[in-house]
Amino acid sequence: MSARCEGTRIGFKLLCNGTQYKCLACGTVGCKQNKPGVCSSQNFSSLNACAKCGVSGQMDMLAPEAVGFRQTLMHDGVDA
Repeated sequence: MSARCEGTRIGFKLLCNGTQYKCLACGTVGCKQNKPGVCSSQNFSSLNACAKCGVSGQMDMLAPEAVGFRQTLMHDGVDA
């Protein structure tokens, strides 16, 4: 599974190249776009709602280190 969305933009046939997310409620994987129906692999709305199950805000980025994000203080295992 790729960290980048390999779906195509509707009408342009170019790669979407967005970040892939996984729904924590139903397990569906796809990308998030600003408008509905923009990418063939789109599964999340701009409001973070899953297109399959409708749950909002329950998504996790796949391979964040591959897209330039580093761990935050909340995830570094250091006790306060």
